Amino acid sequence: MASFLRILPLALTSVLLFSTCSKETTEAPINHLPEIDTPLEMLAYADSLFTYTIPVEDIDGDEVLVTVEGLPSWLAFDAGSRRLSGTPSRQNEGARELTITADDGKGQRSRKLTIRVVVILSFQENLDMRVLHHFHLSTPGLFGVSAAVFTPEGELFTSTAGKHSFFSEEAVNPNHKYRMASVSKAFTAALILRLAEEGRFTLDDKLFDYLPIDGLEYGDQITIRQLLSHTAGLVDHLNSNDFFTGSWMIRTWTNEDIFNYAVQKGALFEPGTDYAYSNTGFYILGALAEEVTGQSLSEAFQQWIFEPLGLENTLYDDFSNRTIQIDGLAENERAYAYHLSAVGAAGAIVSTPADVARFGQAVYGGQFLTSASLEQMTTDYGFAVGGDHYGLGTRLWDDHGIVHHGHTGALMDYRTILMYVPAKGLSIVLATNDPHSQWFNLVNGLLVDIVQFY
Repeated sequence: MASFLRILPLALTSVLLFSTCSKETTEAPINHLPEIDTPLEMLAYADSLFTYTIPVEDIDGDEVLVTVEGLPSWLAFDAGSRRLSGTPSRQNEGARELTITADDGKGQRSRKLTIRVVVILSFQENLDMRVLHHFHLSTPGLFGVSAAVFTPEGELFTSTAGKHSFFSEEAVNPNHKYRMASVSKAFTAALILRLAEEGRFTLDDKLFDYLPIDGLEYGDQITIRQLLSHTAGLVDHLNSNDFFTGSWMIRTWTNEDIFNYAVQKGALFEPGTDYAYSNTGFYILGALAEEVTGQSLSEAFQQWIFEPLGLENTLYDDFSNRTIQIDGLAENERAYAYHLSAVGAAGAIVSTPADVARFGQAVYGGQFLTSASLEQMTTDYGFAVGGDHYGLGTRLWDDHGIVHHGHTGALMDYRTILMYVPAKGLSIVLATNDPHSQWFNLVNGLLVDIVQFY
């Protein structure tokens, strides 16, 4: 019995030792799987190098092998650096799902990563796409359109769609000229303001101080500013039913012809008290420029506007007819319907959208006129007397939440528009030789697209 009691403690000790040893050999250390810390989706841009190092962490310090399945042909993976790299093309546009696996030798963890290739259009590509879109969808049946955009960086972009002439199948190109119609009023206003800056007169001087017109009602009260803002109360000869009479399709007009018409019709209201759009008023401004410069209006435009701004494809049309035609004009059936001596400074300028965009950028962008002149040009004189939102030779708009200014034009079935967007520093010009009832859908659609893109 005593012998058994002596053996029992030894046996118990052996059992405890065995139990401890058994526990140590059966319970392995806990292994933590590697962590892959990638987003669910990443963007890669077409024609640009894409690189990404896959972040993997193993808190146990184990060596981890990373593999990637589902790689597209343009993308490579370096296992040593765990780096994805490659340059996708535009043909690779779209999404591709990859499977990333991290293996620490004891276990694996996988994660999905989507690489989406995005094609970013250049401004030129976007302009081409949007012009075609609105040309076909906003103005179905329109013969042709030409557009130009001048950016604050000094870059000029052009885009065209359709044909340039009703008498040819040739596509329109940026060098085709258009009758700018009343967009010419912005040119005339710029000329008058430059002459004022040179001290030839002030805007609040009376017209009759420089150009008296016998018999013109309220003529001695009309100021140069009122002529520029359509608040002078003059008739509009071009939009009067009885102006184009007799041999109007083949005749030429003189200043006296237009002056006499204004005298015969009398005043619409006392100057400065109301608003009435008047081509006659702007015609008279052209005669004023001739009087104070001693030049023809064509020469004055050339010296004061066209040459300083480098407008090599712009001219003042005081010569064309069915026999003497304008080189490069995008024609229509009414291109030479009558002599532009009837229109004068109100709308006889011919140009390309590119040149007009240059003009708009220089004038409305503040590089040509003084800040004081530009402020007056964009002051809303018309609305102040109950009329349209109109400054000096400048329409003022706030369409689709986009504040902009410039001018529209409509003459001989040509339609034009110059728009300057101050918040973006963009000058946008469109022209067509084919009137369309949805023209302004194209104009406004393109305006919104360009402003949003830029």
